[in-house]
Amino acid sequence: MTHPTPPSDREFGEIDSLVSRIKSVARRLEVDDTTQAPPPFAYREALGELLASPHSGEASPLRYIANRHVPTLAEVFCADKSDEVFLNTAYRLLLNRAPDESGLESYLAQLPKAGRLYVLADLLSADETQTSLRQRGVRIDWQANLTRPIRLSRKLGPLKRLTRPFLRVGYRLASIVMRPRLQVLARLRAMEVRSQRRDELVRDVLLEIDGELQRTNEHVSAELQRLSEKQRAQQQDHTAFWSALQHYRRAVERMVAAPGAFSQSQAESEPPRNTPESAGLLSQARFDAYYLAFEDACRGSEEDIRRHLMNYQPLLEAAHHVGNQAMDLGCGRGEWLALLQEHGFTPHGVDLNEAMVEHCRKRGFNVTYADAIAALRQQPDNSHALVSGFHIAEHLPFDVLYTLVDEAQRILKPGGVMLLETPNPENVLVGSHTFYHDPTHRNPLTPTAMTFLLTYHGFGDVHIQRYNPYPESAKVPGDDPLTERVNGHFCGPQDFAVVGQKVAPMASAQESVNGDQEGV
Repeated sequence: MTHPTPPSDREFGEIDSLVSRIKSVARRLEVDDTTQAPPPFAYREALGELLASPHSGEASPLRYIANRHVPTLAEVFCADKSDEVFLNTAYRLLLNRAPDESGLESYLAQLPKAGRLYVLADLLSADETQTSLRQRGVRIDWQANLTRPIRLSRKLGPLKRLTRPFLRVGYRLASIVMRPRLQVLARLRAMEVRSQRRDELVRDVLLEIDGELQRTNEHVSAELQRLSEKQRAQQQDHTAFWSALQHYRRAVERMVAAPGAFSQSQAESEPPRNTPESAGLLSQARFDAYYLAFEDACRGSEEDIRRHLMNYQPLLEAAHHVGNQAMDLGCGRGEWLALLQEHGFTPHGVDLNEAMVEHCRKRGFNVTYADAIAALRQQPDNSHALVSGFHIAEHLPFDVLYTLVDEAQRILKPGGVMLLETPNPENVLVGSHTFYHDPTHRNPLTPTAMTFLLTYHGFGDVHIQRYNPYPESAKVPGDDPLTERVNGHFCGPQDFAVVGQKVAPMASAQESVNGDQEGV
């Protein structure tokens, strides 16, 4: 008797190629991801794609994978079925075809005398059966034992005819003895098949449900994305409306004010003249010199400050898209003015310290000795790309700080940037100790308060940037949560900056404001 030949070296190479194709399909279906089942019936499409590959011929290694069903003896024996059903099943499973008329009649005549085991042994001994099984890659484990008597009788040559009646009787007796057991196995097999079909049906339903859930999830994700974009657009409209409201408020204030009130308040806000009537001029000059020396000692050298200011370079690039006019309030020694000039801005510094003003003018900067509010009020609307103030906010009463932010918002162009840096009281040492090194400081300002102040005045994209933490050597050793919390409170950033961008007012509101201003 012949057996199916094992795969050759060439076929093993084809198997490797096939495995690569299977892995490719598996990756596409994401079968390794247990949280995402493949779309409904996609696994069947993938199997069909593999079966349609160029390697699906007679010698294809795919036959060892795709044809996994190996018929059992109980399945072929059909103990609880009729003889016709038995023969049709045997031909289909063993020869992969329906029985021919002559074969069917011959075996139906032999069954009462020989039994079904003899018919199966005779079929398995046929060359056609062996060829069919080999082509399909089916190996029947019980074939050797069942066909052994027939194979032994064939070795007797001409005498084999004499053994045939005894073989039939033996197979018949074996069929009678094995029938009850095979009936039980057949029923178990039928139950297994029904269970498998139910499992497949449940899997198909689950896959269909999964596909529907996946489509629903995609729809919900798209809807959430749409709502998120709509919310962002509404937020922008809200900010723009608030900016327009601030413009309108200022227009109303100008309408209510007396005709000469603005010029009078402007004159009152100018710094005192160097007249003989001015008292305390010498003491002010001494204090200005003292404060310049104090900044050199406590704030660091100009080189140190410049290195820190480089952190704001991205803001300069954003502001430069709007224009090149920049105003720095409380410009001090001019480190920021120098950086602005290097980045293509036309900077204008403002300071009330004559020593600072003289120091900056010697460096060639355009600096005005003036009050910050007065300097802002002299600027036209929508004229600047950047308004900045480094460590000036903590020196001002709140009403002055409020007015400063309000005026800065007025003179900025849409898209212009407002930047205010101040000591960070989130650091306990700063809020309780180092803040008071400067005798002109009033009180610390929190990031939350500064964020709200800019947002209230119509600035958009308001955010906080924190800088200058204590060095690692100053921190308490350890990496446990308590130590990290202590280090965060005592060694965290010593400064923060609040940054906001002017939002273009809504068109209708802006036209209304412009009309009211023309009436004024």
